[in-house]
Amino acid sequence: TLIEQSFRKRQQRLRVVEIRDHADRNSYCAGGFAVYALAEFVEGTPLAAILSSAELLKYYGERLPEGEKTELVDSIGQAVRRMTRMLEDILVIGRAEADRLGFSPAPLELRSFCAKVVDEASRAAQADGRRGDRIVLRMDGGEARALLDEKLMRHILGNLLSNALKYSPDDKPVVLAVETDAAGLRFTVADEGIGIPPEDLPRLFETFHRARNVGNVSGTGLGLAIVKKAVELHGGRIEVDSRPGAGSRFTVSLERQP
Repeated sequence: TLIEQSFRKRQQRLRVVEIRDHADRNSYCAGGFAVYALAEFVEGTPLAAILSSAELLKYYGERLPEGEKTELVDSIGQAVRRMTRMLEDILVIGRAEADRLGFSPAPLELRSFCAKVVDEASRAAQADGRRGDRIVLRMDGGEARALLDEKLMRHILGNLLSNALKYSPDDKPVVLAVETDAAGLRFTVADEGIGIPPEDLPRLFETFHRARNVGNVSGTGLGLAIVKKAVELHGGRIEVDSRPGAGSRFTVSLERQP
């Protein structure tokens, strides 16, 4: 179609730097953080999607059917949301690497908090054109309270749920299980998606690392690095159990604060 042809041409003009090679990606963590972040915007999506859609509306808007114009407007909205999330991730990981992320624990009602995070992840997925109503929250017992940093916990669970929704089919459930006892807390996010190759597991939580089987699924490689930093600030640990084609299970274990 006219839209697809114009989009491809715009994408080709914008691919000015090839820096997303898996083997070299981590070389940008120290001195080239800003270079990598800039290329993420300039090289392709989401900025290219915004520019392409805006140009098509400007030059061909009168000739396009209403359905295609609506599709272009929607793609601009999705790209803006993606760019906002990317900027937020870049700011968070920058503060984390400078030891300025902060840790402010306070009493948190777990059931209501987890329900809010599930709702936020569901709505974000729906806005990006994926089914977000497939998250199952499992939590035994009544309301439980724990001393946690709400902002950091939102980063932890939000990123894990977002990844689970992004890398699994729309007809498969994503489960958030919460277990509590006198000693600690355990949050598990499990999906039935593409899984993670064993070769990628040792570097999974490194900044900018993405598994080799993600294909065209968008991402910055910052989410899991943020998760790990947030877990460590809580004095906890994160473990992953995953096989290609068999889904992934991330377990966050935190000790109860006195």
